[in-house]
Amino acid sequence: MPHEDEFDVDFVNEFFDPQRKGYDRERYLAALRDPQDETRSLPARVNELGLLDGQPAEVSRVLMEWFARWPQATAVQVVVLVRDAVGSDPPQRVEFVYRQTDAPVEVARADFPTDPVVIVIHGVHP
Repeated sequence: MPHEDEFDVDFVNEFFDPQRKGYDRERYLAALRDPQDETRSLPARVNELGLLDGQPAEVSRVLMEWFARWPQATAVQVVVLVRDAVGSDPPQRVEFVYRQTDAPVEVARADFPTDPVVIVIHGVHP
């Protein structure tokens, strides 16, 4: 994840808010289908979601390069977590918390029941 002083990435935590104008649940569920499908990379899914649409080119480039380096198991896990939140009835907001470490990227749902769903990302900074 880019350093906060380099880029404003708040849009990521606003994107999966069911109250956001332009929220498209069906589009998101289509992009998040078949999490185990290894032919659909995390960057490809990000494109299908439209997560980076309208963002500055430098932000998009850095994030896409970072997503491309995620281990496949981690990419599958984040797709499952987001899909479950978006597909719930009613859909739940998703927020991401990033913690920089020296280890490969890992994700987990915060272990406390909340709305929004909080997904914690630990890993190497791009």
